[in-house]
Amino acid sequence: MANQAISMSKLRQVIKLYCQHTGTRKISDAIGVSRNTVKKYIKKFQCLGISLAELNMMADKAIDELFNEEPIPLPSVKLEKL
Repeated sequence: MANQAISMSKLRQVIKLYCQHTGTRKISDAIGVSRNTVKKYIKKFQCLGISLAELNMMADKAIDELFNEEPIPLPSVKLEKL
């Protein structure tokens, strides 16, 4: 089940525990998702630059759109040999 989005309640728990300075391993064990998934959502949370309070005020649909949007692929650039 690679690249399956987690539920919004689990995502909220991940971020809440992260903000309480809980390690990724403990978060993973507590919620039942892989450590890589925990790291993925923590990284996205950090990149968004929002606080836990702001996240808690958002609707599930808005959070889903923020955390599960597909990144825009950058075009590959071919370097010419000099």
